[in-house]
Amino acid sequence: MIRWFFRLLTVALGLTQIALARDTVGPDARSYLEIARAILRRDWGMTINAYWSVLYPWLLAPMLAIFKPSLRWEFPIAHALAFPVLLACIAAFDFFWSSLLRIRESSIWHASATMAAIPSWQMWVLGYSLFIWWVVGDLITAINPDLCMTTMVLLSAGLLNRMQIKEGTRCSLYLWFGLCLGVGYLVKAVLFPMGLVFLGMMFVTCWHSFRARKWNLASALLIFSLIALPEIILLSRAKGRITFSDAGKLAFAWFNYDLPLRDWQGEPAWSGRPLHPTREIYRNPAVYEFNGPLRSSYPPWYDPSYWNDGMSPVFQPTKVTRHTLAGVFVLGDVLRHPTAWIVGLLVIFFASDLRETFRGILTQWYLIAISATAFALHCLTLVESRYLASWEMLLWGALLAGVRLKQGAARWCGVVATIVCLALVSAIIHLEYGESRHGFHNYAGAEYATAEGLQKMGLSPGTRVGAIGFDNDAYWAYFLGLNIVAEINTDETCLFWSQSFEHQKQILQKFAQAGATVVVANTGSGIRSTSKPVPVPFSSCAYPGPEWRPIDGTADHALFLK
Repeated sequence: MIRWFFRLLTVALGLTQIALARDTVGPDARSYLEIARAILRRDWGMTINAYWSVLYPWLLAPMLAIFKPSLRWEFPIAHALAFPVLLACIAAFDFFWSSLLRIRESSIWHASATMAAIPSWQMWVLGYSLFIWWVVGDLITAINPDLCMTTMVLLSAGLLNRMQIKEGTRCSLYLWFGLCLGVGYLVKAVLFPMGLVFLGMMFVTCWHSFRARKWNLASALLIFSLIALPEIILLSRAKGRITFSDAGKLAFAWFNYDLPLRDWQGEPAWSGRPLHPTREIYRNPAVYEFNGPLRSSYPPWYDPSYWNDGMSPVFQPTKVTRHTLAGVFVLGDVLRHPTAWIVGLLVIFFASDLRETFRGILTQWYLIAISATAFALHCLTLVESRYLASWEMLLWGALLAGVRLKQGAARWCGVVATIVCLALVSAIIHLEYGESRHGFHNYAGAEYATAEGLQKMGLSPGTRVGAIGFDNDAYWAYFLGLNIVAEINTDETCLFWSQSFEHQKQILQKFAQAGATVVVANTGSGIRSTSKPVPVPFSSCAYPGPEWRPIDGTADHALFLK
């Protein structure tokens, strides 16, 4: 009954969150949707992408094909995909948490009569509380594969747990294990190296019965390889070098060496030699042109691995060490939330026999090792809470399953579990209430208005346009199927408007030479920015002349060049 209650509660809170976030947008979501559009028009060359995960656009494409959404419905339809993924994630968590309880019960180590593990019902209350906090409060609102990744990690960890108990000799477990790891890599590239870590833990934990299980172990490795290798071969041929993904490589370069996420021109000299970067066609203000082989609403973020090909900074131990240590501090900050969970966990450990608890935790040491490896990889690149949710579930699950309470402490542990549950679920309900009252910071209302205003001006899909003051957030181009071919970034926009009329005319001529027929300028519409304060206050510095046409329903302007 407790499990069904929490399943239904998770579904209800998840559906509410999906509905509230239906009109939220983001650069990553746009890129995944654009790859899905390429799949639907069978533009296979545009679907090969060494930065974004390969499988998620294939999940989005049927949603777009079935519902054929209008301008204002495309993002809500994409958000709706989170519901079936949520159901799968609930099943995966249930499977993983059940495996923790089963391995705890079948452990060869038995505590003394005065010791007891946390009762099962309390484990479910604590586990589902944390699951709701992470999934509903963080993962479900974005159009990205993070929720899918969490599903595959929990399934893989559950199968690894099952291998440790009596039924662990069944061949089907290993076949499913290899399948989950292979599909996990297609869901998100980080699960390729982490898939190897999972496989390594499989070999280590099953080493004592290697002879009896060698064909099972080989079958898991084979299934993983058969799923992963075709994508690796495809990407490696496209890049002309061996790679399973460029996402980690770029993240390492960007965040360790403070290199620009967009418009990298090969500076500083030690950062590498760009093979086909965006082109700076004017300075003061800088105008970047990217009218090339990638046809999308915003090419620089459609495939960052293309524009940043050649980025290979000289290894600098001092910078890497400094960044990694900073990542460790950020990781520590993430791990101490939610506060109610950490306080509850400390109380439970205070009521336990620490020696026996330590021995109990060691039975799931491999889960802690997997989590620690994932944490280390993110400290080397980028630490964000949404990346860590699945690994935290493994860590906290292993710790809770190892707890051995002192005599009579189970009742107090039940009180703690109830309080933690009420705190976490209440926080999510309060979050959703606040979102229903105040909305989201990335609400797409301004983008919808700009797109509809441009549509009234006669802009049609495929039109090549220039952008001033939008950076990575020109979602109006995606909604209308426009192709941005040149831009002035937000930090140079006010400089553009401060120029003389003749100087502005020269700059706009560069847009025309880049292939743009229309230039759209952010002159104060309040479109949110992912790189600057929200909203960017361009209304105070933008002075469009009479040749600029106001876009109906917004404070933005457009200039027709041809």
